[in-house]
Amino acid sequence: MQPDNCRPQPVACSVPSPIGHALAGLTLGWAVAPPPSSPRAAWTQAAIFAALGTAPDLDLLIGRHRAESHSVGAAIIVATVAVIMRWPIARSGGRIWLAVFLAWFSHPVLDALGTDKAAPLGILAWWPFSRDYFLTGWDVFLPIPRKWTEHGFTWQVMRAAARETMILLPFATLIFWLRTRVWRGRAE
Repeated sequence: MQPDNCRPQPVACSVPSPIGHALAGLTLGWAVAPPPSSPRAAWTQAAIFAALGTAPDLDLLIGRHRAESHSVGAAIIVATVAVIMRWPIARSGGRIWLAVFLAWFSHPVLDALGTDKAAPLGILAWWPFSRDYFLTGWDVFLPIPRKWTEHGFTWQVMRAAARETMILLPFATLIFWLRTRVWRGRAE
């Protein structure tokens, strides 16, 4: 069993904040499944996409951070379950599957674009097809500490979340605008 990769590292791990992960999940989900016209349905869909973007970090609870939940295999499994259960995010099974897959897989992609100093470096991105850890080497996102008791925790998280918001919010806004204004009617 793989130990928690963040535990030995006192400073920070390669993970963007939940804000960055939620924005990425929302953006990629909306790219496939446009926001519904009903406000309640739109909020439900947005909450599902944001939750999917952050959900892989639940592996912190079992000490397997950056392992199987941060993989293409996990994204395939969750997307398949979403289609079977007919999650209320799109009209067709194909759009549900693709939107859920992309929203979930946005998480490992963002993690792979972060700074990592804890062995093994990276994430188990290609599980179950490979047990190799993957990291892009592009430090786009700032590292954040995993322990709230660490010195400077609040400042580091705020700084990282601000950077993620500056990078990801324009994409989320553009996709939302395109899906609700320009592509409405052509989308499904």
